[in-house]
Amino acid sequence: MAHGKSCRLHGIARGRSCLLSLLYLLLYLLCLPVWLTACTGPGGPADSAPLPVPAEGQTPPVPPAPDTPPANDAAPPAAQVPPPAPAPPGKPVRPPQTSPWTSSWSGLGGLFGNLGKRGGGAAVGKATAAVKAGGVAGATQVAVYYATDRKYEPDSNNYGWQPNRAAPYLSYGSVLVSIPEKRAPGEMPLPPWYALLSGDDAQKYVLIQGATRQSRADFLATVKARIQAAPERRAAFIYIHGYSNSFDDAARRTAQMAVDLDIGALPVFYSWPSKGTFAGYEFDENSAEWTQAHLEAFLADFAEHSSATDIYIIAHSMGNRPMTVALANLLEKRPDLLPLFKQVVLAAPDINADVFRDQIAPRFASLKLSATLYASANDKAIRASYSFADWDRIGDIRGPVVGIPGMELVDASAVIMNFMGHDYFASNRVLLTDIATLIKTGQRARNRGGLKGIPAQAPQYWAFP
Repeated sequence: MAHGKSCRLHGIARGRSCLLSLLYLLLYLLCLPVWLTACTGPGGPADSAPLPVPAEGQTPPVPPAPDTPPANDAAPPAAQVPPPAPAPPGKPVRPPQTSPWTSSWSGLGGLFGNLGKRGGGAAVGKATAAVKAGGVAGATQVAVYYATDRKYEPDSNNYGWQPNRAAPYLSYGSVLVSIPEKRAPGEMPLPPWYALLSGDDAQKYVLIQGATRQSRADFLATVKARIQAAPERRAAFIYIHGYSNSFDDAARRTAQMAVDLDIGALPVFYSWPSKGTFAGYEFDENSAEWTQAHLEAFLADFAEHSSATDIYIIAHSMGNRPMTVALANLLEKRPDLLPLFKQVVLAAPDINADVFRDQIAPRFASLKLSATLYASANDKAIRASYSFADWDRIGDIRGPVVGIPGMELVDASAVIMNFMGHDYFASNRVLLTDIATLIKTGQRARNRGGLKGIPAQAPQYWAFP
């Protein structure tokens, strides 16, 4: 009896021990995403609020431009890419929400792929102002315009990570993003995966409210009308995202920068088919090379037909690989377009340092492009790229630092960064201020406040104190 009682007691104790272990495991799994979100900056990518989908064919009312090219106009000869076939005008796209990690190292992007993906978002059938518009209490709505060579997925009504291998490759449209008004510059608060009830709060989170697909002709007519309606100048900035970014990541980042930079330029982004996962680095390298000709064609098309007289390029991380080659190729073939490209910002470029210094920088210098490169010694993503390739990256600034002829090099190591330290160009107020001053005034580093030359007498590069 005593033995039987002892066994029963032992069994009960084991059962309780197993139950406690399961509870601890459950608690760990619940807390792990919160810890990861906290470690990767102000937030992970957003979930979008579900809105009613407008009637099929409902499109933004855009005044037609008298000299807008027809839909079957040939694309610029620069990249010899055939023109895209017109998409059904105003066909809505409903970008699904992505996981809470897909944007933190521009972002720790997709550490677990699309874990936590819940779908959502809705098309927008009403045009907004060039950059900002009302519509959501406590939030600023931003219409951002896009070109992408990602494959459109009808089942999810969104652009996925697969390349669109069918000519004419490029798709066009706009995305409506809401940005909370009570938010510090550089912050991109995004709903965590567990915010099932409050994840659509536009006063708290950056949300994709909807999107619209357009044909090439409608896209160019739209951006032309928006740029011509601008009160101050005909300007646009084009953002090219980096590794491990989804289409939605790029849209949110572009909208956040449009609000925080406040440079009076139409926000546009080019989204190449990044896999959007931490493990997709090799795929993204091949994709960045594949997209180069399409990006070149888009830049030529936009420069020729958008009516913008001031175009600013902001490229991040691996997005600098196709950008640098595409832009150099285009402007060497079409020097008449050179005056339109006022500033080029290379943020944390994930490019082989020797390739950049020997093959890319000299081309930029010969074109006399006004270019600024931001690098950091505290960028963990760039350091991981170095470890993967066993070759220095130009975005990793470690001593001895050597200047880049014809290009201004800025050391951002001293600024406060999040855990990964890779998206500092858009998440840090100091960097945002410096980039905004560069774009608004055209001042070189010597004349911008907050930078010191190193060495002081004859600076080879610049740094934040």
